[in-house]
Amino acid sequence: MNKLIDCNGNEVEIAGCVEIKGIRGTDKRCYIVDLQGMTPRDANYEGDENHTCLLRQELLLLYQKTKQIDFTKTKMEEYEKELEV
Repeated sequence: MNKLIDCNGNEVEIAGCVEIKGIRGTDKRCYIVDLQGMTPRDANYEGDENHTCLLRQELLLLYQKTKQIDFTKTKMEEYEKELEV
């Protein structure tokens, strides 16, 4: 857990990578920056020279939706079997 100070001066814990930083902008609002480490690395590119090869957010969302659809289909099949009995 990373500890950041919010705009009101309160300490807040955030789950994430250690590179996350919190800053206060010139507009007096608080921002979280350097969120690059929150995205998993692409397994197709190995080695330290490819540390910036990350998965795109669209791929992660597509994976999540696919898993949700699979889970829902499984639950619906179980429910339909219960109704048939």
